[in-house]
Amino acid sequence: MPRIMLYIAALALLGFFLSRQFMSPETREPFIEACLSGGSGTEKQCSCLADYVHERLTQDEIRAVMENRVAGKQFQDKVANVVRSGANACR
Repeated sequence: MPRIMLYIAALALLGFFLSRQFMSPETREPFIEACLSGGSGTEKQCSCLADYVHERLTQDEIRAVMENRVAGKQFQDKVANVVRSGANACR
């Protein structure tokens, strides 16, 4: 039993490390700040939404959204769907 717990802990630590490795602080922190300044979410909800969005959009796509460069119907729809789904998942 203790060995299983050790494996689970190691996998959790690896998952945490990998998620932070691929999530750029240059986009994650400003994303959370913008979410909080909107006044519609708590820090926990905004952090959850940041994780959700960063798992589903590339860094270039996130930068485009943050720089208000969401062009083209397909990209607009993708962003809207990700944010809507993330907002629902992070309630």
